[in-house]
Amino acid sequence: MSSFNEAVLLQVGINVLLALGYWIAVSTGKYSFGHTAFMAIGAYTASILTLNFAWPLPLAMAASGVTAAVAGALIGWMALRLSLLYLAIITFVFSQLINLLISQWDYVDGASGMVGMTGTTVPLVLGCVVLVVAYLVLLSRSRLGLAHKAIREDERAAMASGLRITRIAVGAFATSAAVTGVAGALSAHQLMVITPELFGPHQALVIILYCVLGGVEYFWGAAIGAIVLSLLPIYFDWLNEWYEIVYGLLFVALMIVRPQGLIGRGGDGGIRLPRLVPRRERESVG
Repeated sequence: MSSFNEAVLLQVGINVLLALGYWIAVSTGKYSFGHTAFMAIGAYTASILTLNFAWPLPLAMAASGVTAAVAGALIGWMALRLSLLYLAIITFVFSQLINLLISQWDYVDGASGMVGMTGTTVPLVLGCVVLVVAYLVLLSRSRLGLAHKAIREDERAAMASGLRITRIAVGAFATSAAVTGVAGALSAHQLMVITPELFGPHQALVIILYCVLGGVEYFWGAAIGAIVLSLLPIYFDWLNEWYEIVYGLLFVALMIVRPQGLIGRGGDGGIRLPRLVPRRERESVG
């Protein structure tokens, strides 16, 4: 395999992991606008362990996943009981705080970033993708997966049926953060250099767009969205300088033309995006 093809496979595989990780949170109808925080936590945790403590990369990846999961559970417990508007604000602010802390932390060289991480290989990335896909296949066929879908479709009905929606949503958010943290660790050891700029709002937009493009109804829709958007800048060089504008316009167009994504049922069976403000609050304002 040529070095170019290997680099493409690594990038696509890591982006698929990011999309699948984000989809786990979205499967409960909870849209985070700061998942790059968990990616940064995973990247810096693994980099510190491999560079400063000589840990093997697989063990450092496991630690980064656990660290990101703990952070995800804490943020999820505070934010997931709120409406989408407040969830978006809290997760976005959290990601900016993490970015600011990393930028000023001398132990990881602050804004200059960390350099010298290696070890990401195609079998390692593909193995992680296979494990996550296997988990999602089992999840989709389980009672927990049905609970995720019930919460996403109608949270009030799910609560009335006896589901502990906060506990389920927090668990999904923590799992989502863990997968994203592992993807961040793999990305750091593929790029061999990480800086706080890599985990800014632009990366958060790209992760969201993976799921929006493919569709949030099925996890493989998010994977297809990640594959398509990963290959576009590689085979269309002009997108390297304009991809943020193009992706932003694509996001707006999808919301208008096909909000359920490329893979998703249209009409009455399509995915309805949650309201930014609950109906009760809008009625009280009216």
